[in-house]
Amino acid sequence: MENLMNKIISLCKRRGFIFPSSEIYGGFSSCYDFGPLGVEMKQNIKKLWWDEMTKLHDNITGLDAGVLMSSKVWQASGHLAAGFADELVECKKCHKRFKMDEISNEGQGRDSPSNVRNAEEN
Repeated sequence: MENLMNKIISLCKRRGFIFPSSEIYGGFSSCYDFGPLGVEMKQNIKKLWWDEMTKLHDNITGLDAGVLMSSKVWQASGHLAAGFADELVECKKCHKRFKMDEISNEGQGRDSPSNVRNAEEN
């Protein structure tokens, strides 16, 4: 999988889509800057997403707000409440993590309660 990711990154660099951030100074892991084609692609994807999520629904209004805001806003929206985060469980066999609402309580397969444990129990 790592080899595939390196091939994709190499192709994107050659075509001018992305470049590793701070590359001439040694790079900065997992951060990328967009080249001319990357900027265009990113803007097209954002516009398609925005149109799909806002303009095609009568009951949704778009909002572009800053992440830095008063803690009262985060409290009012439920982001600071203990129950806001999705609980993770881990499969005892494959050791992958899943959100609790993604698994089924039926059967004895990967998703059965006997094969999962709370991810915090590690």
